[in-house]
Amino acid sequence: MPRSIRDLFPEDLEFQMFVLDELADDLIAQGVDVLKLTIGVSELAMPKIVLERMVDKLSNPEFVRRVYPEGLPELREAIAAFYNRRHGADVRAAHVIVNTGSSPIFRNLFQLLSGPAYEIMIPRPYYALYLYCAKLAGAKVKFYDVDVRTKRIDMNSFRRNFSPQRTSLVVINSPGNPVGNIVNVDEMREIYEIVNRQAYILNDEIYNNTMFYEEFHSPLAVLPEQQDITIVTNSFSKGYRMYTKRVGFAILPEELQRNLRVMQQHTLLCTDPCYQDGMIAALEDEESPGELAGIYRSRAEYTTERLRGTGCEPVAAEGGFYAMLRCAEWCAARGFASSKELARDILNRVHVAVVPGTDFGVPEDLRLAFCNDRYKEGIDRLQAYFTTSAVRSPVRQRTVVAAAGVQG
Repeated sequence: MPRSIRDLFPEDLEFQMFVLDELADDLIAQGVDVLKLTIGVSELAMPKIVLERMVDKLSNPEFVRRVYPEGLPELREAIAAFYNRRHGADVRAAHVIVNTGSSPIFRNLFQLLSGPAYEIMIPRPYYALYLYCAKLAGAKVKFYDVDVRTKRIDMNSFRRNFSPQRTSLVVINSPGNPVGNIVNVDEMREIYEIVNRQAYILNDEIYNNTMFYEEFHSPLAVLPEQQDITIVTNSFSKGYRMYTKRVGFAILPEELQRNLRVMQQHTLLCTDPCYQDGMIAALEDEESPGELAGIYRSRAEYTTERLRGTGCEPVAAEGGFYAMLRCAEWCAARGFASSKELARDILNRVHVAVVPGTDFGVPEDLRLAFCNDRYKEGIDRLQAYFTTSAVRSPVRQRTVVAAAGVQG
């Protein structure tokens, strides 16, 4: 019996981050002063040198016609050189592939490396993309847990769920989304030892230039002898402030690069060459990522300081773009079935848009993006919300939202 579209796109996989962002836009259109802490789109402008380089290439009629399904050769060379210089790796351009962000690379890799007979291991809490791409591939999802209190990997859960026979791919995310945890070198080594070359290990490094307290360590440098099973994905959307320009890349074994190249020849055709060329300038920019990391560290610390003891307890982020709030007791005490209802109540009452933890496998929690120049004001509003004694019931909340014309 063929798979139905209902099986392929289950309702519970809709990305609530976008749902809440759109609800916020509806209220903003009505004149409400809403602070959006939803999508990880930096409020800082892209680096000027990058913009100037893109504009220059856009006016060149020959350059705009350049088509390379696997990415511009000069960008792939620049990415390899950057990782070798900055992270102590030993990679060549032949290991690099470029796409319109890292998300489609995940989709392609999951379909290439897995399927109904296989399992994919992802961290929990997780970024929703991992779960969705595994579902598209028809693979079974197995979880290993990140202890949100200590921000350490539960290695017992990893050992329990890894199967040398069935696991085809393991995902590591560091700094993590939504927890903001850092996978340290000892944890990384232990994961590779458990896997024992029986599966590929995909390291999502998209936040590696927003480390708050320590240097980043890439497995390409720490475990060079494991390069034949190591995949690294990254993007220019976060630290370089270019979310909508959609240029991401992977560094991976050469045989996988060749397979992805063929997939992209048929399904992608090309990533905008002018945007790609701008990314070469981005890789030469040391200041912009450092500036952003400093700002987001300050916001992370403010979140912890202001919201500790409110009932929705903050997890102190060690890096990345997000803060996570543990709200199980809050939800239970006030009758919220999940953080979906809680997020809507917050939006209606104090006009702050946050993301339900249902997107990340923690249905009673919330995620906040640091990406708003009025972020601290948003935290102050949340502090007032969580500490007030006059919070109305979820039933009343739904009535108020409907009256405001908000859908969903």
